[in-house]
Amino acid sequence: MWRSSLRLGAWVGVVSFAVLAISGDAQAKLMFEQQPMKMAAAEALCHTERPAGFSIMALGDIADADCDSVQTFTVPALLSFLAHGDLDSEVKGIEDLVGEYQERYGTHYPDDAALGELAGAPVDYVPNLPVTYWGFRIMIGFGALSAGIGVLALWLTRRGRIPESRWFPRMTLAGIVLPFLANSAGWIFTEIGRQPFVVVPNPTGVDGVWMYTARAVSNLTTGEVWTSLIALTTVYAVLGVVEVFLLTRYVRGGVEGVLPGPAGRGQGGGRDDETDGGGDGPDTGGSGDALAFAY
Repeated sequence: MWRSSLRLGAWVGVVSFAVLAISGDAQAKLMFEQQPMKMAAAEALCHTERPAGFSIMALGDIADADCDSVQTFTVPALLSFLAHGDLDSEVKGIEDLVGEYQERYGTHYPDDAALGELAGAPVDYVPNLPVTYWGFRIMIGFGALSAGIGVLALWLTRRGRIPESRWFPRMTLAGIVLPFLANSAGWIFTEIGRQPFVVVPNPTGVDGVWMYTARAVSNLTTGEVWTSLIALTTVYAVLGVVEVFLLTRYVRGGVEGVLPGPAGRGQGGGRDDETDGGGDGPDTGGSGDALAFAY
């Protein structure tokens, strides 16, 4: 039972990552057309390149939009392929895109009192570069690492094998959090990368429709924000404690603790009597070994 559920989860993780890689590639090409500043920020691509390389890692002050102190390690021409499907296309950098955005959408916020301190101030079209750059890589990296653990689990449990090392079950348990971290990093990248817009102008669609984030700020008081935040956090904290309690209880009970019939706990008859009778009794040794990491 433990092996079957592990392999099922591993297959789901591996197949899901493969599907996400395909759909993510399609979405990235669309993003380069509709939100070029976001994707340039995701690569810390300050200057237009042809062909453009995909940045593996960047060293230096990524927050500097001029990139004068940034050194990147890249895969040549890969960003051009991700953006346009070929190895020789041009990908615009942040400096050129800032000029285009200023020409198309203006250099200053409207002089509107509803915008508060931003009324009439210059518009900064460059999103937070460290957050977008590393958020994009955390999203991809943790997703790939989760799929890698799935592949390893399938290999180690092939042909009826059950891993006996203690590091493997601990690694699989720790790997449960990786997709959630990747998903969170992806959403943070998405939201921060579209700034200063909450409704991003679409050059390939209805280009005249957009909204600055400053205009979308609600009129809620600080007390109202804190009340909703505390209430939601409390509800989810209680649910989390209940879930951990139930998971711990059933895992410690072992397979026999949840199976119906004579194999279950409290069904009458000792475990020794059942196993001594031949092959009809449960293999307590095997299940115990498989679940020992959770005790």
